[in-house]
Amino acid sequence: MIIYAVEIFDKQSEELVLEVEIPQSKLKGVAAVMGWGPDDEDAFVKGIAGFNVNQKQALDLENLLGEKFYSDNVIVQIAGGETA
Repeated sequence: MIIYAVEIFDKQSEELVLEVEIPQSKLKGVAAVMGWGPDDEDAFVKGIAGFNVNQKQALDLENLLGEKFYSDNVIVQIAGGETA
């Protein structure tokens, strides 16, 4: 099973400070926010790609997922990975 998440890292320490799970039902919305073409979307859905998220994308993801996580002090990335 693949778990999808927005990963939020502290800019200073680069440590993971928060992980926001992305429900499978929101994957098409995430692809639209990220502006992915079919290849990038397919790689993400298969759990083999991660992406940097810019400020606008982060704010749009907050609206889509209903959770606030963006600030000027963080690095935001998005990834999918298999669970054990």
